[in-house]
Amino acid sequence: MASARSTARSLAKPFLVGGSIGLAYVAYRSLNPRPAAPHNHTAGETNGYNSPPKVPPLPARQEQLDRLRAANTSETEYDLVIIGGGATGAGIALDAASRGLKVACVERDDFSSGTSSKSTKLVHGGVRYLEKAFKELDYSQYTLVREALKERAIFLTTAPHLSMSLPIMLPIYEWWKAPYFWVGTKCYDLLAGKENLESSYFLTRGKALEAFPMLKSDGLVGALVYYGMGL
Repeated sequence: MASARSTARSLAKPFLVGGSIGLAYVAYRSLNPRPAAPHNHTAGETNGYNSPPKVPPLPARQEQLDRLRAANTSETEYDLVIIGGGATGAGIALDAASRGLKVACVERDDFSSGTSSKSTKLVHGGVRYLEKAFKELDYSQYTLVREALKERAIFLTTAPHLSMSLPIMLPIYEWWKAPYFWVGTKCYDLLAGKENLESSYFLTRGKALEAFPMLKSDGLVGALVYYGMGL
């Protein structure tokens, strides 16, 4: 029996050594990847590494206005003029231009410098409206949530380049709120039906702090994550 064990160990030793060398090589290549091969269509390359494309300098505001006035003649008219170049205005301009419309976008300051660039731009149906519908037995709030969920699905289908699934985390600091929020978000998922983005789920205290280290840790019980739509 002892000789059999000794033979087995001697046979397994080369495989263990070879496996260790292979794992060490994989780890080395992962930590020291090769530079990407140069492409002919890359905007810029330095010593074999791809450099990001350079953004052309933007014309001054007055120059842009002069171009708009020069282009807006009786022969050339704009289909759509958008006032405001924030997240909303720029998104509308992109969508309209991609549909073949001639679009002019006028911004008072710099693009994405105004209000719409600083707001969350959520389009998520409204969990708080669902809570109000159950608490106050308000059927109009319930229909509002159903309609918003349908509109969200339409938006994701017709304009996927302007929208995305967005996880929303609700920190919980009282134990009784954990099952309360969980039931509420599960009802929200149920109402969305086949148009639901992803199922909501509960995060433990450690996982919540790992995802958002800046959260107030004192009294934190956990967090609940549900999915909405962002622009």
